[in-house]
Amino acid sequence: MQWLLPNAHKTGPRTRPECTLSSDMPTELREKLKRQGYHLLGERGAFKACQWQRKSLVHGDVCYKQRFYGIESHRCLQMTPVVDKCTQSCVFCWRVTPADVGVKWNQTGVTNEGVLPPSELLDQTLMANLRSLGGYNPEVAPSVSAEKYNEARDPKHLAISLAGEPTLYPYLSGLIDEGERRGMTTFLVTNGTQPKVLAEMSLPTQLYVTLAAPNEDVYRLLCRPGVSDGWKKLNETQELLHSLSCRRTNRLTMVEGQNMHGARSYADMILKGEPDFVEVKGFMFLGSSRGRLAQENAPSHREIRAFSEMLASLTGYYLQDEQIESRVVLLARKKHIKKIHNI
Repeated sequence: MQWLLPNAHKTGPRTRPECTLSSDMPTELREKLKRQGYHLLGERGAFKACQWQRKSLVHGDVCYKQRFYGIESHRCLQMTPVVDKCTQSCVFCWRVTPADVGVKWNQTGVTNEGVLPPSELLDQTLMANLRSLGGYNPEVAPSVSAEKYNEARDPKHLAISLAGEPTLYPYLSGLIDEGERRGMTTFLVTNGTQPKVLAEMSLPTQLYVTLAAPNEDVYRLLCRPGVSDGWKKLNETQELLHSLSCRRTNRLTMVEGQNMHGARSYADMILKGEPDFVEVKGFMFLGSSRGRLAQENAPSHREIRAFSEMLASLTGYYLQDEQIESRVVLLARKKHIKKIHNI
């Protein structure tokens, strides 16, 4: 049975971007992001140190991306070129949306002049990473090894995700090229509503396309698209996916009582795109999503595992690995996964 959103009264009326709205980041949003620990880069770029970087440095724990793919947690940067821009306002996202701060702004309009160029954006991202690492210097944090600390200051993985929809950034190809020019692998997370951009851009090391609904009705309720034909465009992206010559991943964000049904429909979409990997990931009760959903909407790992087993049986993908703490299961087309550090 599909639940209604438990905190629907908190979300306020659904809003769509309007061309008459300002494209500038509202002061209210800027201040809230700073309080949440974001390093703002230029007008709308942002960096935030991932909790797994800290856990890796202090405790030796690693993110599921290291476990699955070999991406070293302490050498991974988490950033976005457009923190305030997105074609969706997903209920489950930790991102701050207009309803969360009571201020409207143009969420999809991005001009070339309103963003940092790739080289400067990456320079500022690297500087923000250095600032965030100050407290982990072995001289003041003896639990951190000097080797890992120095490696963290020389990151090798650029995760273009964090918040916002990066395909709205007009210089995305340049950012991917710049990262790779500096010897970094690149990971791009998109909601799939910009298939034309994906078809023409420089390809990252690994591309993630989020699937968060088995049908259009659930998609509209849960993802709240701010562009026309969002569901149609997502399906166009899935049709395009199998032809892209990079590592390709579908990430299913599972919200208990909202979208954890219709396994066959998810399977059909996965088979349409034929990604190398499928991550079945539980919604985490974090950030601004806490004002829209309840803790009960965060599924247990057992539930994620059970849903993943259904998908594996319907798609023929192998249930390859899992990380309980992150409530994520990895499905793969092949039994053996080539780690990133071997590419």
